[in-house]
Amino acid sequence: MNRPTVQLSVYSDMLKGPATHLVAGSGQIVHIWGASGAGKSTLLSRIWGSRSMGGGQLRVEIDGTTLDLAGMPAARLAFVRPRLMTYVEQRPTVLPRIRMRDWLCACSARQLQAGLEQLDLASGLLQRSSSDLSGGELQRFALLRAFCSPAPILLLDEPCTGLDRSRYEHVVELLRQAKDSHRLVIYTSHAPTSWADQELELPG
Repeated sequence: MNRPTVQLSVYSDMLKGPATHLVAGSGQIVHIWGASGAGKSTLLSRIWGSRSMGGGQLRVEIDGTTLDLAGMPAARLAFVRPRLMTYVEQRPTVLPRIRMRDWLCACSARQLQAGLEQLDLASGLLQRSSSDLSGGELQRFALLRAFCSPAPILLLDEPCTGLDRSRYEHVVELLRQAKDSHRLVIYTSHAPTSWADQELELPG
């Protein structure tokens, strides 16, 4: 799949602490980290657009065209945003009676098979509804759905929290695959890593 080239610019009127900004582009992994309450989830939700940007700025350049998302009318943003980004919250919200296979309708059979193996999810869970899954299973299905999305920007809020070592390594491998497929990955956690292209610490 030929993905568009994107560059995301976030300016820090919306962040805690001293002035900070983030500029990142396709083929990068950006890691935002800090203690609980530092504002990691708030920053991601503002990039996604589910919270007001306040005085901050948010621009995306896609194949040479710059979009001012912070200043975009709500109706236009609702159309543009899902074509640019996909967002996985810590506690994904899914209709309680929808089957996982239906929720993952954008995933091909090949993507599903590979994703189930990498995320240690039993294929039988595809026939269950979200209300029949544990929180960890639902979050991993949400990650699988995000990786199947054609959106060039992935926003992942603490995707590795609560995972054992093996599952952690599988998620990291998926992040690297997303990077290698010309996507911009922005994810959060509580501690720094050694393998992201950019590290942004939010002061507690």
